[in-house]
Amino acid sequence: MSEGLLIALIVAALIVCGFVVFALVELVRTLRSVRTLADELTGSVPPLIAKADVTVDALNVELLRVDTIIGEVEVLSSKVGHTVNVVQDAVNLPATAVGTAGERIRTAWHRVKRNKAAETGPTDDL
Repeated sequence: MSEGLLIALIVAALIVCGFVVFALVELVRTLRSVRTLADELTGSVPPLIAKADVTVDALNVELLRVDTIIGEVEVLSSKVGHTVNVVQDAVNLPATAVGTAGERIRTAWHRVKRNKAAETGPTDDL
């Protein structure tokens, strides 16, 4: 081997070694950053999870309250509907009775007039 080729190989080896050292230094820095980030997250994530758990529990309590209220409204609505039917029947009963009585009186009146007309003969009063 010539002396120039040997020097070129040594220089190339030094450049490769320098690149490897630079890469290792950057890798160590990156790993330290990742470790620091992981430590920070380890400190802040559990309280966030605890807050989320409390929030979900509070939401479940509120949903149960809403469900109870909806059930009470359904019962109340049913009772109001029943009351409306009872009141409607109570109001319509006298009107129906008066209508029926009026119809019977009218029928009886016409029958009396027909009987009277049949006894006396035809008239123009109808």
